[in-house]
Amino acid sequence: MKCNQLYLVIASLLWMSAFRASAADEPDPVIVVTPVPQVPAAIPASAEVLTGKVFESSGIPVSQARSKAPIKLADGINLFADAGVGVGYDSNVTMAQKGQEVGSQVLSLRPTLVAEAKYRSDVYTLAYKGDYTRYPNFDSNKLDNNDFLFNASNVFDSRASVFWGLAHQDRYEPIGSTDRSVGSAVPDHYRAQSTNATFRYGADEATGRIEVDAGMAHKEYLNNRASTASADVDTTNYAARFYYRVASKTRVLTELRRTTFDYVQDTNFLENTDVRAYLGITLDSSSALSGTLKAGQQSKDFAHDQVRPKYEGFSWEAAIRWKPRSYSTFDLAGGRAAVDPTGTTDIPVVKGATLSWTHDWASFVHSRVSGGRANTLYRQTGRHDSEDIYSAGLTYDVRRWLGLSVEYTFSHRDSNMNNNDYIRRLTMLKLDASF
Repeated sequence: MKCNQLYLVIASLLWMSAFRASAADEPDPVIVVTPVPQVPAAIPASAEVLTGKVFESSGIPVSQARSKAPIKLADGINLFADAGVGVGYDSNVTMAQKGQEVGSQVLSLRPTLVAEAKYRSDVYTLAYKGDYTRYPNFDSNKLDNNDFLFNASNVFDSRASVFWGLAHQDRYEPIGSTDRSVGSAVPDHYRAQSTNATFRYGADEATGRIEVDAGMAHKEYLNNRASTASADVDTTNYAARFYYRVASKTRVLTELRRTTFDYVQDTNFLENTDVRAYLGITLDSSSALSGTLKAGQQSKDFAHDQVRPKYEGFSWEAAIRWKPRSYSTFDLAGGRAAVDPTGTTDIPVVKGATLSWTHDWASFVHSRVSGGRANTLYRQTGRHDSEDIYSAGLTYDVRRWLGLSVEYTFSHRDSNMNNNDYIRRLTMLKLDASF
């Protein structure tokens, strides 16, 4: 994907939003609408499908009762600020095999700034998310991650709406988190730009509803070019979904998704087109049981089919939430798919699932327990990895805006190729504040 194509799409989205705002000066009929939410992908259509990082604990949940009063900048414009600091110990910083582990103290800082503007039924969000990690005993693995995000939700009437967004990411991949980074002296550093949009047509109470997605992304690595140059990639994705209501809170759906991966320097012969067709069911979030489950067929057609034959196989995706009580929530996420490798290996087929339980023991005491497993099979070499990750944490709200938490995570990978085995224990003490 050329950069000017990405700029053209961005300009088109901004023009569409501006046209919507100018048209809004005319009186609108009184209608009750729900802005289209960002569509969460339980299993993203990219090389990030069910990597070990999917199962890493994302932190102890902040109390729902904690004050999130915004800083009012102007009429309809609010600013939210959050910050988290952490200190702990990591027994295996690079996820190395037994006998080669390097343990270190961990220091982390996670600032977040979100500016939100509302105009009638439209919402615009500009956000910055930082994630800085230091290992004093292994300084070469320092991580400085910065995300800049812009999201917009434009509601045209009770039936038509569009969600769109832009993102710029400047990130580091920890040593050992990918096949190509094993044994590397420093983390792989990359920058990525992306734009995505989802158009929805159909009222919430309608029998049928249509959603159409489109997006483009460019990812480029900045260091370790001997191993990362072949991973620079342009991605283009399209998808369409049709929902049909079969009960008051239940819809069946059909989905067709197409993603192209165009590698700039395709020395690993990975350029391919990923097509997936799903049938599924979705439950409205207003019920105790909500989420989406879909299953179907995946094909991965490689441009260099003499080197990498076409893959076809069964695929599924799931994101399900069960909330038996207002203070207790169970989340299940998982899937199965063939993905692009993170090194020079053959194509891995990954399947896995994670289950988490979040519980409020009191208005100021909260816990989260999770466990997950991912099985990865490399078809040509016969390599088979099984990775388990478990975590538990407890949060105490010192104030409505301040939380103190402790968390323990255990991860383990067992492979029939012993140099890919690892055991890792991570203990963290965290302080999270909302301003």
